[in-house]
Amino acid sequence: MTHSIEVLLDPLIRNRLETLYGELKTNHSDFNQVLSESEHYMKTIRESLPDNLQHTLFLYEDTQITLQAILEIKIYLQGFKDALYLFNELHITKPSNH
Repeated sequence: MTHSIEVLLDPLIRNRLETLYGELKTNHSDFNQVLSESEHYMKTIRESLPDNLQHTLFLYEDTQITLQAILEIKIYLQGFKDALYLFNELHITKPSNH
């Protein structure tokens, strides 16, 4: 059941993460500053490496992107599960008006 929930929520989560990323890029100068610095550092590293290590750096970047995507989805999904749990707990402990 958990796996099926993840599959069903995956498009929603990806869409929401893309929207949040867009909002960060548009509305948060701190985010843009750190993003710019990160890109600058990576460019410096890339330009400093000899040709025989360029592919290794590419593989490293690829694995980091994959890890980040997995983390984003799992964190978002866990937040969703936590919200449902809290909603259920509040609903159970809410006094009835009978």
